[in-house]
Amino acid sequence: MIGKIYNKIAFKLISLVLFGLLVSTMLFSYLGSKLIHLLLEQTNEISGTQVVNIFNIYSAVIIITPIVAFISIFLLGINQKVKYLKYITNSVRGVKDEVYLEELSLKGNDEITELAKSINIMSSRLKENHEEEKKIEQVKNDLIVAVSHDLKTPLTSIIGYLELLNQNTDAYREKDREYLNIVYEKSISLKKLINELFEYTKLTNDYIVLEKVHFNIAILVNQVVGEYMHFLKEKNISVEIESQSQELWCEIDVQRIMRVLDNIIKNAEKYSFENTKLKISMLEVENNIKITFQNVGEHIKKEELEKIFYKMYRLDKARSLENEGSGLGLAISKKIVELHGGKLWADCEGNTIKFHIILQKA
Repeated sequence: MIGKIYNKIAFKLISLVLFGLLVSTMLFSYLGSKLIHLLLEQTNEISGTQVVNIFNIYSAVIIITPIVAFISIFLLGINQKVKYLKYITNSVRGVKDEVYLEELSLKGNDEITELAKSINIMSSRLKENHEEEKKIEQVKNDLIVAVSHDLKTPLTSIIGYLELLNQNTDAYREKDREYLNIVYEKSISLKKLINELFEYTKLTNDYIVLEKVHFNIAILVNQVVGEYMHFLKEKNISVEIESQSQELWCEIDVQRIMRVLDNIIKNAEKYSFENTKLKISMLEVENNIKITFQNVGEHIKKEELEKIFYKMYRLDKARSLENEGSGLGLAISKKIVELHGGKLWADCEGNTIKFHIILQKA
């Protein structure tokens, strides 16, 4: 590769420099001869001081002009290569936002062109891998949807029979009733997990069409908070709601956004310390509405803040055992908000945890 670079790029640069020097030398010689000719013609007509002044001016021109000519020739010679390198650089930068790059156009036959060819080959392989991953992901999601759907029917029957058995608990010993209740509770938990897994898969594959309506989200927030007041009071968690206005209108799927609010407030209720405050603020930011939920709980490390929105992710085993759940609530919430063209994220300073929702204002 080094030999090729020397043979092509270095050779072209050296040739360009030699050509520039040749043109500059010829220009220097031409201007010098013109100066001598001019001085010989006017020596008898002008004074010695004027001759010196003319000589100084023309000498400066003779020196500067070849230098400018050399620089201009060099810049013009490498201009196309510089533009091509910038084009490749800007295209490669796009890999941050894209899974693969669009095919680069090929210009010339040197190492820069070879680099562009290599990038095209790499991009082509990335595209093939991405398409293959999409197919595998689609097959996996279709399988999850199918299995979840197939599990619902027998599980519903099992729960139904368990409910019938629970209606006649006098016929069982105390230990049998205890086992029966455990099986029933686990069946309900399993049903909830299957439903949430089914919903998450549909959301990530755009199987769900949002039914948007013009709605005042301030009312919705107050409604969902009201439903959790009993649970919050049990832990002595006070609630403070601040809003710039009671008229915060959005185009939303009410049931889906209610699900988001429910998940976030439930999360705050579960993991907040006792005798703390849940603070909710709603305000307009340019053409958006921002809703922030702030609670006090166990510190969440920065590297884990984004992971809490991953499906099935839990911060620690001890806390997940104490507070049962599917681990899909926040992942579902994030996807719902994104389908609305909004954003959901979290940050943590000390023991203060904040969840932020951005939705477009109607």
